[in-house]
Amino acid sequence: MFLPPVTNRAVFFRIAAGIVFSVVSVMNTSMAAEKEVGSVRDFRGTANILRERDRIDVKKNEPVYRADTVKTFDRSRVKILFVDDSLLMIGENSSIAVSGYLKGKDAGRSVFNLMDGVLNVIVGRSGFEVRTPTAVTAARGTSYLVWVEGNTTKTAVTEGRVEFSNIEDPANRVVVAAGRMSYVERGRPPAAPVITPPEVVRVLYERTLEESERWGPVILRAKGSGIPPPGITNPAQARLMALRAAKAEALRNLLEQAEGVVIVSDSRVEDFIVKNDALKSRVDAFIKGAWVSEERVLSDGSYEVEMEIGLGLGFRRMLLEQGIRNE
Repeated sequence: MFLPPVTNRAVFFRIAAGIVFSVVSVMNTSMAAEKEVGSVRDFRGTANILRERDRIDVKKNEPVYRADTVKTFDRSRVKILFVDDSLLMIGENSSIAVSGYLKGKDAGRSVFNLMDGVLNVIVGRSGFEVRTPTAVTAARGTSYLVWVEGNTTKTAVTEGRVEFSNIEDPANRVVVAAGRMSYVERGRPPAAPVITPPEVVRVLYERTLEESERWGPVILRAKGSGIPPPGITNPAQARLMALRAAKAEALRNLLEQAEGVVIVSDSRVEDFIVKNDALKSRVDAFIKGAWVSEERVLSDGSYEVEMEIGLGLGFRRMLLEQGIRNE
């Protein structure tokens, strides 16, 4: 190994040590950045982040890494924003682990383990799973609640739809639509979804949200009818075209209802839309995600459909954030 003259050796080693320290610092920074998946946006009361062997007191803007566990206590809650724009609102006496924020070939899906307590979710751009000791919920572009009561996991959907299954039998699942809830007991398949009592949502919102954040959910229902176009002799084609016309009318009726929904104070959806064409397009696209809840053939041969959609916290968040950008 070549060494400089004795008079320059101290300088040489100082330079070498500086280079090594810089390289290690860059590696540590890169590793931390690679692991960071979100940050604490707000909190109330006392909560901890468990990271390897460390216990960190939650504070605003605290980064959240893969494999972290967030634990809340009495009268506390934590709100975490993730890099895919998902928002987790963790209620009191809850424990949730970031068990997988997947990249590479599995990119587009984040996985969380709710060991105990209640979680209020606004799903962002990626696929999203919450696993509990007894169940799995899977969704995309949805807002919903999931909570653990002993050996039972329950979910109530406020917007969009959620696939719900027993963790031991993921293939046997039900789809829970907005305005409905289901539960899974250990060793049993998920129960058929039922309409969510408003009291259930109210209590869970109180556990996960500040008073000013509690909004909705609003379930909209609208009917539309359509008749087969004249001259169509193929029965299957005539039915499809009549159904398409019925759905288009129902969607127009849903959009009209949505524009009258109050978002904050005296401001309605329409008040936000008239200020921003891009937001109108986003609302239109959102309404097109409605689903057919009932389909009927009338005595005159026309078709009638009833469609539903849930406006939850994700919908309200979209409007408010866009409104702030336009100020």
